Amino acid sequence: MPSPATISATVLAVIFVVAAVAKFRDPAATRRSMSNFGLPNAGLLAVAVPGTEMATAALLVVDPRTGGPCAVALLVAFTTLIAGRLLAGHRESCGCFGTWRVRPLSWRDLVRNASLITLGVAAAFG
Repeated sequence: MPSPATISATVLAVIFVVAAVAKFRDPAATRRSMSNFGLPNAGLLAVAVPGTEMATAALLVVDPRTGGPCAVALLVAFTTLIAGRLLAGHRESCGCFGTWRVRPLSWRDLVRNASLITLGVAAAFG
């Protein structure tokens, strides 16, 4: 039976792959979403973010003790950005899952990310 760390790493890897593929499938929409979200260099980020998500997913599968902290760092950065936008009163979609799931930003996004961070911690310490 797989350990809780392996299960956590696998679930998180799948989520990162889904997010990356959704962004890669429509690069123009990803660029637009990142620009609308207030991020500079949206063209570069539209490639770098999903690439980083894919690399993190690979690390989670190959070595959860390395991939877990990488996932946590990435998710903390995303969560900080989302919290800042919410506190500033912005509600535009984050594009977290590309055009697959487009809805206004809400505090639920922070709860989702906190859950994902928990999976990353579990993967790291397994």
